[in-house]
Amino acid sequence: MRYGWIVVVLLALCTVLGENLQAEPMHYLPRLRQIQDLVKRATGSRYNDKRGALGNSEFSAGLALGYTSDYYWRGFQLFDSDLLMYGDGYVNIYGVEASVYGLMDFGSERQRPKEMDYRLRYQFEIEGTIVSVGYCFYDFSGSDGGLGKKDQGFGNQGKEVFPDNRFPSGIQEVQLHMTYFTSVLQQQGVNLQFAANIFQRIDDEGTRIETSVTLFVDNPTFTIFGDYFSLTTTDVYQHRYLTNRSGFQGQTTHARIVYNLEKYRMAPLFIVLEAIYYAGFHKDLVDGFYFGVNVNLRF
Repeated sequence: MRYGWIVVVLLALCTVLGENLQAEPMHYLPRLRQIQDLVKRATGSRYNDKRGALGNSEFSAGLALGYTSDYYWRGFQLFDSDLLMYGDGYVNIYGVEASVYGLMDFGSERQRPKEMDYRLRYQFEIEGTIVSVGYCFYDFSGSDGGLGKKDQGFGNQGKEVFPDNRFPSGIQEVQLHMTYFTSVLQQQGVNLQFAANIFQRIDDEGTRIETSVTLFVDNPTFTIFGDYFSLTTTDVYQHRYLTNRSGFQGQTTHARIVYNLEKYRMAPLFIVLEAIYYAGFHKDLVDGFYFGVNVNLRF
């Protein structure tokens, strides 16, 4: 229960502030809500936003809670449970953000966090490109997840007997994220976002590079398909990241539908429905599909 109280407090706060709140994916920055802010400010051209593409505010904070039907981390399917819930809390001051993320399996006999992430990052804008530099400690000390064969690298054909091939109890890494938007941003049209993520382990060998293209529409009016829709394809290259294999590992396709209640002056909440599909580039690599729903509160 070393970190259990943090998750308990986080989940309790989320319960008080809104029913069934949830966390955004941590590895795709900037946060969805900030992209909607950007489109609102920069409609017609990203350069209409005189504060910069991100417009870092003096202070912002958020809480989230959600459900996922399965759980992958860096392409490894760690947990397969019907009761996986996760929470996220963050505070941002002038682009410096600290956040805590926790994952719980309420169907497990061991009621302790499967994963806790502690992240510190700074984000800024250069000529229409959003840059984020950060450090994260992933704490898997409460995990009973297992890996597949060491040469598989994007998934597994079957988990090894725990704990003979145990997932590391902790991983530390630095991350560089860059997001670039086309020159024109429009609320009632299709926009493109290009992004790159570089993850470098600092406690061991391992590098992971992701390149993404996102098609997104931020609709100023409510529709049954939400007021924000995005479809992202990501290609993944890994160099000995938790494996002895280097090369292109696979591709993910990530679809999101967002219902932003704040836009209609109802509540500072937005609801995200998402579905993710993993496709491995090698016959030994697992393909996988999972879905989730989350509700986010931002101050």
